[in-house]
Amino acid sequence: MMLLNTLFDELTGRGSGTEAQRHERYNWLQQLRCTNPQADENGPMAGIPSYHWFRLPQALRVAGQESDLLAGTMNAQYLVFEGRHAAAFAAELGLQYDANNRIDRPGGLDELLDAYEEQADGSWTTLPAGQPAPPLAGWDDVYFRVRDLSDGKAIQSVTTIAYESSRFPGYTLLGTTLVGAGAIAHDDETAAYLQQIFADWAIQRDCAAACPASSAPWPHAPRQAPPLPSGTPFDFARNLAYLDALLAAYGRAQAQAEIDGGDDAYWACAAASVAYQAFSLRYTAGLPLPEVEPALEAAVAACETARAALAAAYDDDALPAFDFEQLTDYARTLQLLGAALLFGRHDLAARLAALQTAFDGEDGVYEALLSTIDPQRPAVDEWYFAEPYSALFECLDADDPAQQLEHLQQYLASWHGALVREDWFNGHVRAHGLGGYYGLWAFEAAAVAKHLGLERSALAHWLMPPAP
Repeated sequence: MMLLNTLFDELTGRGSGTEAQRHERYNWLQQLRCTNPQADENGPMAGIPSYHWFRLPQALRVAGQESDLLAGTMNAQYLVFEGRHAAAFAAELGLQYDANNRIDRPGGLDELLDAYEEQADGSWTTLPAGQPAPPLAGWDDVYFRVRDLSDGKAIQSVTTIAYESSRFPGYTLLGTTLVGAGAIAHDDETAAYLQQIFADWAIQRDCAAACPASSAPWPHAPRQAPPLPSGTPFDFARNLAYLDALLAAYGRAQAQAEIDGGDDAYWACAAASVAYQAFSLRYTAGLPLPEVEPALEAAVAACETARAALAAAYDDDALPAFDFEQLTDYARTLQLLGAALLFGRHDLAARLAALQTAFDGEDGVYEALLSTIDPQRPAVDEWYFAEPYSALFECLDADDPAQQLEHLQQYLASWHGALVREDWFNGHVRAHGLGGYYGLWAFEAAAVAKHLGLERSALAHWLMPPAP
């Protein structure tokens, strides 16, 4: 019974016991190994990632639900419950929603749409045509809590998650990463960064708690909407309130860091990211464009604030707001620039360009986009990331409308798969909780189509902004 109790504490994140107790519990579990025919191919549990299955001598109870079935992976163990209970488990155990794809899923997240495969060199390609997954299909909900076990000698944590996914519909996993996995040697810089991450998660949790669900129907027709497993409509009102609350909280954190002599650049960059999300969600939610445009202005202004904070932190006035050598920064730059051009806000495009002077003349795609409003931009025939951006460059470089259309269609088809490693990839499958989804848009593609006067009906795609 004691072993069962300590296992329950570990699976729910309450504690893990001593190393000797964990070793004893491991040996005990090996005697409880079983085969699970439901996990066979095409079985109802086939989608649950697991190396081993265990049948416990007694069912464990969480939030009124019971299970005696345990799934073990390489470095984690999870109770398997019938039904969808992640939100209830989160409420009982104090877990929060993983909106930013920071928490490792058992088996990973990238397989949800079954649309991509990893190559031997670590790159990703779209699967060949045949039975492609439908757009905006699949879902993934993770609630988590991280317990810091660092002791001044090693940096270590253990993560408890409640997990539901379209890969195993009708079941909920509840468990934790194994203690002893992932410890790294202690250093002050890493420890300080992790403390900021933990503080960031606390802010997100508090903002989520302050934003109750909306009972009124959303009054606008969304420009894009994620599929929810429950069939209920996405709560645009609550998510907008959450992002606005988060943006204000990050502003307060930055101001406090400036007073305390802390890392205010971290919070300024976090605010810039959320400011883009707030703009994108307003656009996605179907708000009238005059109500969306101020949010775009605010997103650009937040980038300027972040750049100033970074320049001060590193004592380098030439430091760019976005590092083009990082795909995350590069992709977001083109999204923001594309949105500014799409909205006809050349002034905002110029302000973005002023944040990136360190990369002037270095990237052909970026320069080609800016040259649509500034013919004096240099012509460059190389760029930082070939996939998916080569097709966008070829579109802008081509003279024949048919070729332009073909290149832009290719760009839209490859955009999502090429960005498979980004934190916001598959944001639409994390749509059940706050902040996981704010719309996935290739704004730069719509800006190019507008500039070239291409027929929009031939460019229908779930990533293509429909307006303006």
